[in-house]
Amino acid sequence: MNRRFFFTILFIVATALIAGGAVFFAKGYRFSPEKGTFSGTGIMSITSIPDQASVYLDGHLSTATNANINSLVPKKYKVRIIKEGYIPWEKELEVKEGLVTEIKARLFPAIPSIFPLTYNGIENSILSPDGQKLVFVVPDGVDSDVASSPPKKSGIWVWTMSERPIAFARANEPHQIMVSQSGINLSQAKIRWSPDSSQIMVTLPDRTLLLEDDRLNESPRDITPILQPTLSSWEEEKSTKDLARIQSIKDLNLQKIASSSALVKWAPDETKFLICEDKENCLEQVEPQSLLLTENKVAEESEKSNTPQKKKFKIVDLKKRETFTLPESYQALWLPDSLHLVLVDENKISVIEFDGGNNHVIYAGTFDINSVYAWPDGSRLAIITFFPIPTAERPNLYGINLK
Repeated sequence: MNRRFFFTILFIVATALIAGGAVFFAKGYRFSPEKGTFSGTGIMSITSIPDQASVYLDGHLSTATNANINSLVPKKYKVRIIKEGYIPWEKELEVKEGLVTEIKARLFPAIPSIFPLTYNGIENSILSPDGQKLVFVVPDGVDSDVASSPPKKSGIWVWTMSERPIAFARANEPHQIMVSQSGINLSQAKIRWSPDSSQIMVTLPDRTLLLEDDRLNESPRDITPILQPTLSSWEEEKSTKDLARIQSIKDLNLQKIASSSALVKWAPDETKFLICEDKENCLEQVEPQSLLLTENKVAEESEKSNTPQKKKFKIVDLKKRETFTLPESYQALWLPDSLHLVLVDENKISVIEFDGGNNHVIYAGTFDINSVYAWPDGSRLAIITFFPIPTAERPNLYGINLK
């Protein structure tokens, strides 16, 4: 009986030691013969878009994405991820004992392809507040031809850029919402989206029209008599949404930063936001509420808007409660992954990580610095530029491939 009891106790102890050793091993602890002790290690989990890129640690080829590198000595490593045809990704990252260091690298084409989205000219393009639609004007006197589409008439068009189910595939193509009319110069019109991205206000010298964005407005609604109440209602709706977002910030210091900044742009996943604190220089375009001002004041604001200046942008990370400063640029906009931003500078467009790392020039050349847009699926940028060729005598919308 005593012998059986002894072996039972021995079995329980051995099982506990083996289980404990397995847990210890799983956490990355290894025996060091040199030191004669157990020391902790760390793990690096590396993924990339596109995958199967080569991963170098401190200059040594270690693996290919997507994979884990186990049993790493805790320290800082210089990580370099390389794939043919793409700009290399580099960063110094620290591996800590018993923890997993996660890397999500997005690689951008070394030579992005540029392709036309329109052919015979567009003007006055404005992105919707939800980032899913683009309104633009096809000038009078020309036919617009969108890629792979039949010729279009001059007027106002909306491009729903987000992906739709197959049954609604045609909705991804531009559709006309207003036909040009005699005596109306739409190129000079002021265009504004409603806060819910469903209506478009078109302000002309003698009237203001309200258009629905999902259909052709054969008889555009004239809202001149109720312009001020409509603008006030839109401003109130926008302010309510902005206030709700700011009040959702739990850290009071970060909440104060957001509420006091002249410009706040939330990342799509709302875990970060971009700010510009310079109240005199942060507005990227003359806001439509200036329509309520006097004609002289509007003229002054318009003249000021034609002389853009570089801005100092910062990123606030709500999860880490950290702030990162970006290089100065004319414009900054989020990519849909909430991890990258597009910086618009004079004669160049760059993509940069939100913490300031991996700043890569994607496009160099002439373009409209106020007309750079990120496609909702992150596959491309859209810009307005001009290539002097016989078939394109006006600025057009071009895509820059990011995959």
